[in-house]
Order: sequence, then structure tokens, then C-alpha cells
Amino acid sequence: MKYKIIVPKAGSANAQGTASRLYEKDEIVDASEPWVQSVMDVFLQSGWAMEIKVLEPESKVEVAAEVVAKNKAASSPKVKAKAKKKAAPKKAK
Repeated sequence: MKYKIIVPKAGSANAQGTASRLYEKDEIVDASEPWVQSVMDVFLQSGWAMEIKVLEPESKVEVAAEVVAKNKAASSPKVKAKAKKKAAPKKAK
């Protein structure tokens, strides 16, 4: 099971409990070992973590792609400057 840490808290870092570490906010913890599961059970009961489900694709497809660099100056179109409009002649009174 996977858990997301909601509140940063210190907890056990190994199976013997002889080391501790800070479980940081938004960290995803994979409770694949029994000692990690027991730490996450305490976090879950205290409201410091929540159980999440991570969806992974069933299969992955690799696609070979080739990247070709082009000369930027030759391939980009030139932009012409716009000519200013002439002011309309004023009428004499």
C-alpha cells in the first residue's frame, strides 16, 4: 500500500527502530515491508497520513524518435515592417 504524508512527522527509519527520520509533507511512502506498514498505521490513525492508490499503466510502449535540428534563420519567415498610414489632409475653412 502507498501512503501520502499530510503532516510532517518523525518516525522510524529502519526495522529495528534504532534510527529515525522525518517523513516530509506530500511524500509518498510505499509500505511494502511490515515495519513500514506499522509506522504508517500510526500515522494514519493520528491523521498525519492518508492511504492513496496509484494507477500505473498496464504496459509501456517505447517509440524511437529522431530529432533533427534546423537552421533557425533559414526556416523562419521574414516579417515585413508595416508602413505608417498617411494622415488625411485637413479641410480648409
